[in-house]
Amino acid sequence: MLETRNLSLSAGTKVLLNETSFRIGDKDRASLVGLNGTGKSTLLRLLSGQLEEDGPMSSGQVMKSSTTTIGYLPQEISFEGDLEKTALQYALLANQTLNDLSESISRMELELALPDQDHEGEAYHKLIERFSDAAHDFERLGGYRMQSEAEKILSGLGFSGADFHKKVKEFSGGWQMRLLIAKLLLQNPTLLLLDEPTNHLDIDSLRWLEQYLLNYEHSYLIVSHDRFFLDKLTTKTLEIAFSEITEYKGNYSYYEKEKAERYQLLMSRYENDMKKMADLRAFVDRFRYKATKARQAQSRLRQMQKLEGELQTPEEDLSQISFSFPKAKPSGREVLRLDGVSKSFRLPDGTDKNVLKNIELEIMRGDRIAIVGSNGAGKTTFCRILADEIDFEGTRQTGHNVSMNYFAQHQTESLSPEKSILEEMNDAAPDSEAQRKVRDILGCFLFSGDAVEKRTGVLSGGEKSRVALAKILLQASNLLIMDEPTNHLDMRSKEMLIDSLENYDGTLLLVSHDRYFLDSLVNKVFEIKNGRVQIYLGTYAEYIEKAEKAFEEEKKQLAEENARKEAERKAAAQKPVAKPPVPKANKKKVDAIEKEIQRLEESKKQHEALMAQPSFYEKPAEETRLETEKYQEICKELDALYVCWEEEMK
Repeated sequence: MLETRNLSLSAGTKVLLNETSFRIGDKDRASLVGLNGTGKSTLLRLLSGQLEEDGPMSSGQVMKSSTTTIGYLPQEISFEGDLEKTALQYALLANQTLNDLSESISRMELELALPDQDHEGEAYHKLIERFSDAAHDFERLGGYRMQSEAEKILSGLGFSGADFHKKVKEFSGGWQMRLLIAKLLLQNPTLLLLDEPTNHLDIDSLRWLEQYLLNYEHSYLIVSHDRFFLDKLTTKTLEIAFSEITEYKGNYSYYEKEKAERYQLLMSRYENDMKKMADLRAFVDRFRYKATKARQAQSRLRQMQKLEGELQTPEEDLSQISFSFPKAKPSGREVLRLDGVSKSFRLPDGTDKNVLKNIELEIMRGDRIAIVGSNGAGKTTFCRILADEIDFEGTRQTGHNVSMNYFAQHQTESLSPEKSILEEMNDAAPDSEAQRKVRDILGCFLFSGDAVEKRTGVLSGGEKSRVALAKILLQASNLLIMDEPTNHLDMRSKEMLIDSLENYDGTLLLVSHDRYFLDSLVNKVFEIKNGRVQIYLGTYAEYIEKAEKAFEEEKKQLAEENARKEAERKAAAQKPVAKPPVPKANKKKVDAIEKEIQRLEESKKQHEALMAQPSFYEKPAEETRLETEKYQEICKELDALYVCWEEEMK
């Protein structure tokens, strides 16, 4: 399907890949992993053909079969001219031919419905013919099936029926990213390249996307820091390290285990080579100027130089780096209590949106709580109330001796733009022991070498967020609230953070979409839904199991309710409708009108049944045009008869 040979890739002076080769075959489920900055996103852009002309340079071969089509999801998007389209229209851009036909059919439908149309004129008949041809082509190319599939995908990604008709510009960046995912899935390419597809998904839409990809009929290559996502979906792992791509024949957990074993072998070889070099160097230093040993010394020198050229230093292993939070005095048994807490926001249209309604709960010492809910449910608002950062209705009471730390995205505002990263960290370190760990912590948060000397004012948003998070690890507290702390972390950074939080002896509340992160740390779940907080005891995995059972039960009840309503509707339709009394003088005329209405209604049903069949649009265009004209004539006659009936009944 797709293969690279001797591929090299560089960004400026940095070599990302050096003459490496790999292959993605039919129906491969692969992930692309590696440390931040190794070139994962750049490689996806290259494979998709979207590498900037003045950007990174590449050489080597990228070959794909003639039947290979590529769909690419970048981390950042630009909709540009598509902002005025509705969500459904944007998704249908997946097939330009069908999209053009759909827009053409919509325009002709409006023209046909104009009140001043001359139904006997030649222009009208030609319009009918064009409409029939377009509808025939739309049906033949699967247009109706595609619209149904688009609505199904949009619903799965969290869009409501009302959202289908909202313009793209009315959605936030995260929801716009979901629209791009919907369009890509509708394109059904033979190779999907997905760069962090889970970043903007809530739990429900994430589970839906997982199921969709599990059943996907083609190949995909995924970059993601969500290890649960990779474990569930992938069977092959490509790792970028040392400017090369290495293949592991398994999911992320398999890769992690296999890599550790390979690392141990590589370390053993490296240590043996270093010992051999030390022995060679000792021999050369001792005998290179001794005439009787000069030839042997020169031979050993050449061996040493060759070994030095082949020596591969293992990637720095930071897995053993750990850090404990500074100790704080323990809090009282009850840490926080909310009584009758409600919060609403005023919307641009002047209405109020109730986010939280009459919340009653208590948080106890030692609780380790996941705060979950769909996007927009109020998770961040809830955290800000717990942190006493915003006004609300009701009361919030903290327990005895509670000292709190709160991490949120706006924490970056507390950074001094003139200070270096290292200065920010050293200033936050409470003692010399913590200062000695500063560089190790920064390394785990992807800042090493000279990068720690950068001023925080020149950092990107993600880099600032990582600095703010690293500072939290230096500060003592017995209540820690963290809102999406893993958003800008790679796998290794997450592991270090998990290890630190596992050893945190205070009370912990976490908002995160990373299921592995939550499942490693929590013993209670607060689910925010419809303004209420539902409490689940147990791990995050246990909550998911309970939530899925509840969801299935809810679906079953909804299906039963719909079936009951449908049965009631049918029963009501079968009941005879009492007619109003007819004036005696008009009875004969009314009976005649009703008889004609009954005849035309039956004829209308027959035409509708005929036109609903896919085979109808496979007939010659002239035949479908005549049938369509007959149908429209019947509708006109019925409208006129109903007007007459109403007049006679007055």
